[in-house]
Amino acid sequence: MISVIIPIYNVEPYLEKCLASILTNTYRDLEVICVNDGSTDGSLNILQKFQKQDSRIIIIDQDNRGLCEARNSGLDVATGEYIAFIDSDDWVHPQYFESLLNCIEETGADMVICNCQKVFVNENVNLSFTHGTIPYRRLDIHEFYKSYYPKRMVWARLYRYNDTNRINFPPDVSHAQDSLYNLRIIASYKQPNIYMIDEPLYYYLQRPDSLIHSRSYETMIQSANWYIENGRDPHHVHTGDWCWLLLMFVIRATLSCRYQATLWKNQELMQHTNALLQTLHADLIRDQYISLKDKFVLGAMIRFPKIYRQFRIIEDPTMKDYERRIREGLV
Repeated sequence: MISVIIPIYNVEPYLEKCLASILTNTYRDLEVICVNDGSTDGSLNILQKFQKQDSRIIIIDQDNRGLCEARNSGLDVATGEYIAFIDSDDWVHPQYFESLLNCIEETGADMVICNCQKVFVNENVNLSFTHGTIPYRRLDIHEFYKSYYPKRMVWARLYRYNDTNRINFPPDVSHAQDSLYNLRIIASYKQPNIYMIDEPLYYYLQRPDSLIHSRSYETMIQSANWYIENGRDPHHVHTGDWCWLLLMFVIRATLSCRYQATLWKNQELMQHTNALLQTLHADLIRDQYISLKDKFVLGAMIRFPKIYRQFRIIEDPTMKDYERRIREGLV
């Protein structure tokens, strides 16, 4: 059975389409855990209407506690062998669960990821059935690390769920919580087995009021704070070979935070990020799985903020205009 966890907060215009796409999937052995996180619109009424029509729906109605806690509430009651997260304004292909599960069962994968398609409000998408088995391929550690999408989302994938990876979302982390969750699960396996379906089976709605548009740069250090207090394991004593991905991720997030703090002349945050980076740099040096090249490059960025700034500008030339606008007080 697959446990599908849907956090819900004020998504009345989109919720019916999301639920319908899940409940009409070709794979039927689902428990659909809908966590109403204090919605003030008609979302709960829609859930109750669907529950009367389909007993697979489980409703958790709670006060507003945020996305992490909503997902954790779903994980607390999940009984499936596999876990899938779906955002309540998105929807999935009719063969979504069947395709992901086929890949896991045929390969023994710990996680299988499918591609996603960005869609806009009122855009029509062809959801036609695919004949035959949808192809998949294995991701190695370097492809997973270098790819933006596979490690940064918890939706558009299926997790094998057992005692090894019963991991919750840290409630005090609001920035990059999906990445942190994925990397913590990966670190729980000695040698993760991850597959990718290139077919876009998940439809990711783009809307201006989405939470992703309202993050502050100060929250970038939350993952580093969590790592230092809870997740440090530079010698991989308690975690698997891929644990170094978690360290690399928090270093880059903290470097980005220091860069932003410098632009905004936030002295207190600059001091805090520098202290965090000293600790993270020590772990970087000790981690035997990180290449000498990566140690040298990240070490230089940590010690010399101007090198990191050049890296950011090379990676994204629009940063120069962003810096100018900050200096001129335009943002």
